[in-house]
Amino acid sequence: MSPLISSLELGKVPRVVGTIITEQYLIDWSQNPRKLPCDVVELRVDGFPNFPGWIAIGEQIEAYEIPVIATLRLANEGGKWTGLDSDRWPLLEEALRRLSGIDVELNSELVEFAAQLASDLNKLCVLSHHNFTEMPPLETMRQMLERAQEREAIGKIAATVNKPEDLTAFQSLLTHPWPLPICLIGMGPLGRETRLTFPRQGSCFTYGYLDTPGAPGQYSAAELMTHFGRS
Repeated sequence: MSPLISSLELGKVPRVVGTIITEQYLIDWSQNPRKLPCDVVELRVDGFPNFPGWIAIGEQIEAYEIPVIATLRLANEGGKWTGLDSDRWPLLEEALRRLSGIDVELNSELVEFAAQLASDLNKLCVLSHHNFTEMPPLETMRQMLERAQEREAIGKIAATVNKPEDLTAFQSLLTHPWPLPICLIGMGPLGRETRLTFPRQGSCFTYGYLDTPGAPGQYSAAELMTHFGRS
């Protein structure tokens, strides 16, 4: 694993991922560079795929010893990428070569390419699933996480909590002795607490926004850092 990622001790300490969704925030930061209130930065490149300077600015952020991962989230999982799945690969490949890692959906045709290149480069690969309407069945989620782990990737599931039983089932996944870290995030009013509680129970990341919220119930990265005593 890359040195910046290895230093985070994933799964042992709650780690805050600060998301950047807008091109303007990246431009403003590059004109006034500073350490950001998070442990990891996620560049949501689907918000600015035609902005040529995003990888260079990502490298600037990493100069502050904050690892950067790139995501081009598909529209059917809450993102803004409406082109072909495969057309994302040149951007993701360059990001993987120059930054600390990438995030790709588990149902993407790019999963094998992403996981293999990440392994070859000793970089981070997050294989994720997002459901903005409901919580998938427990066994389905278990299989998703197993698929990610088989590819030496961090499995991430963000799903909507509609009833207390959803939350109980979701939480039970944290008690399994996974060989690699996992990330679980509940969305919606009943799921918001998971952004604060799950990281203390072994979920390796919690996501907060640096510019504008990217998911229902999301806290700011600064709020999360304060909550975990690292403001």
